[in-house]
Amino acid sequence: MSRPIQPVILSGGAGTRLWPLSRAARPKQFLPLAGSRSLFQETLLRVKPGADAPFLPPMVIGAELHAGLMREQARDVRVALAGIICEPCPRNTAAAAAVAAACVAATNPPALALLLPADHHVDDPRAFRAAVAGAAPAAAQLIVAFGIRPDRPHTGFGYIERGVELAPAVYRVAAFREKPAPEVAERYLEGGLHYWNAGILLFDPKVMLDEISQFAPEIVGRAVSAFSKAMVSEDLTILDAREFEACPSDSIDYAVMEKTSRAAVAGPLDVGWSDIGSWAAIPAGAPADRAVAVDARNCTIMSDGPLVGVIGLNDLVVIASGDAVLVAPRDRSEDVKRIVDELKARRRKDLL
Repeated sequence: MSRPIQPVILSGGAGTRLWPLSRAARPKQFLPLAGSRSLFQETLLRVKPGADAPFLPPMVIGAELHAGLMREQARDVRVALAGIICEPCPRNTAAAAAVAAACVAATNPPALALLLPADHHVDDPRAFRAAVAGAAPAAAQLIVAFGIRPDRPHTGFGYIERGVELAPAVYRVAAFREKPAPEVAERYLEGGLHYWNAGILLFDPKVMLDEISQFAPEIVGRAVSAFSKAMVSEDLTILDAREFEACPSDSIDYAVMEKTSRAAVAGPLDVGWSDIGSWAAIPAGAPADRAVAVDARNCTIMSDGPLVGVIGLNDLVVIASGDAVLVAPRDRSEDVKRIVDELKARRRKDLL
């Protein structure tokens, strides 16, 4: 009999590269950037319980500030949450993985944990669910990452190099590769052994806790202690602030996955995945009721307020939101974070 799968959605991202629409009070996962629903709502629907995969009602890890948004958006798409775990401060994905493992082990010991970001887009949710269900047997003993088949030599993603096949479409990880130079990314694309790292993990909670204990003992110690000392109020589990703030900040890839011998990769997934990491990831176009584009080509134009007019310009991002406007070449959209950094330096919290 297949083991149940407990989705744990990571919703702590700030989405600074999608400023000015993405703000601290409403970061990118809560915005409808790839359709009529927000990325958070898409993620909820992608892992809701159903006959095609043994998913349990999803739980969420994120900021207490956004708990109301999470409840509201889940209610709007009719997905019941198993609960919301509130982080007192950001501590990256290793701490979140430890908390997720501890929570699932405590609340539903037979279940596997599926750790996934709240701010990704997937064109084919059915194929994604099938891939997760197919990887579940391997996840009883291994920490399974999910690899996306690259369709271009992208230099902004990390890659997973596959090794020997362990089960159908599941391979031992040969190496994790950092964001490559263009010529290296070309080789990865041509060779077929490297997949984009989607930042999604499927694992037995005990296996994850054992591996973090081996490679990052202070992280697991503080994170699990923060969970055990948490304050529970209705659907909220508020992690102990003193313990969680003392937890080192590191990604699960650096802290565990690049060191463990129990890493596997499932894939390659052809599900129309995107991390919506910058404005360049949003298809070019303009909302008819918010923009007028004349003799403009390959421009992404978005506005949640004033009408925007663009004439005779190409390859631009033009974003208007309330009290801020962004204009940038599409190929510089990754640099939007520099504007956010400058606003922080100027202490303009009103614009963040």
